[in-house]
Amino acid sequence: MTKTRDVTEAKRPWPSPYVQVGGLVAGMALIALGNGLMATYVPVRLDQAGLGQRNVGLVVTAYAAGMLLGCLLSGHMVRRSGHVRAFTSLAAIGTISALLLALDVGLYSWGGLRVLGGFCTTGMFMVAQSWLNAVTISNWRGRVMALFYISYTLGLAGGALLMRVVDIEGTAALMLLAGLYAAAIIPVGLTRLQQPAPPERIAVRPIAVYRISPVGLVGAFVSGGLGMTMMGVGPMYGTEIGLEAGDIALLIAALQGGNMVIQWPLGWLSDRMDRRRVILGAGLGVSAVSVAIAGGGAALSGDGFWALLVLFAIWGGLAESLYTISTAHTNDHTDPADHVMVSSTILIMWASGATIGPAVATAALEFAGTSGLWAFFLAEASFFAAFVLWRLAQRGRPDAESQESFQSWPASAPPIPEWNPNAPETE
Repeated sequence: MTKTRDVTEAKRPWPSPYVQVGGLVAGMALIALGNGLMATYVPVRLDQAGLGQRNVGLVVTAYAAGMLLGCLLSGHMVRRSGHVRAFTSLAAIGTISALLLALDVGLYSWGGLRVLGGFCTTGMFMVAQSWLNAVTISNWRGRVMALFYISYTLGLAGGALLMRVVDIEGTAALMLLAGLYAAAIIPVGLTRLQQPAPPERIAVRPIAVYRISPVGLVGAFVSGGLGMTMMGVGPMYGTEIGLEAGDIALLIAALQGGNMVIQWPLGWLSDRMDRRRVILGAGLGVSAVSVAIAGGGAALSGDGFWALLVLFAIWGGLAESLYTISTAHTNDHTDPADHVMVSSTILIMWASGATIGPAVATAALEFAGTSGLWAFFLAEASFFAAFVLWRLAQRGRPDAESQESFQSWPASAPPIPEWNPNAPETE
């Protein structure tokens, strides 16, 4: 029998599946570092350059629009060229876009280049995730994907903390971003993990998915709007209340810390009751914390900064949990033959919310000041909570045997559901 290092066929205890997928996981952790750094650097740098809140918001929205393009187009790249070539090509484009950012600080130049950045980052994430899903045996898939998502989330938090040591007015952050894109190619290019077959065409059917799970579809859209808006517009809020770049970086890192701490207990709870009740509680929690920050955030920017960090951590954990629990709820009602179509549609809805949210929140911030941002969060979370409450009155909880076990996937930038490229399209 021919020896292979494919995770699906490995018989020996060494190397373990963790070692075999290590190159792919390490590559995406490097990308997450750059992504976390840019989440804070871009709005703060553009604000210092005098672009104004509206233009900063447009650049943040441009990045989210690039993420949506990455969701739509990366599958075609993989089908044409394979996983390794698609990943390295996207990393090369990301490297070039990062270097070009250093040439000029302006609305149109940065807007266009951030579209490329969002496209590359999301495309690489999808390539890596679909690759892992395809070659990992089912007995190991949960643990392997948990390692993948946790590593990515830690990378986001670490990238945000890099802002505390990077000169905001120089080009060091952009050079570091370019280096991280390029460095990600090394572990992925050298991996001996077998490439899966090119993906089939993936259907996107929002109406069909709404009929399967209204809460899941709307939850994906809302979670994209909340999470990406906070990542993109949150630093602008920090600037408005007088925080230094290093302290803003701590706030963004706190979001990821809360995500890691809070998401699993809520998921565990959702396995033992109607998931929609947990979703309802998380939505109401986001609303309550938004009110608390709106009322006291500016006052806490001084001696009470650590209290503000705690509030951001709680907000991040609750908001990110909306996505993962909503996705699990959707899968509870989905026929196995429809999983590819449902996962693809949920992904597009998340990216759509992530594109629209920053634009609306920036307008609210410009119109009403810092209270406008939290009014946006309050309105979106409260609307979703009311919608979930209405749905609870319309349909009961699924049977216990049809409810899948929750898996705590950190849903941070970008939180993308399972995409198995070997599964056929559902007609």
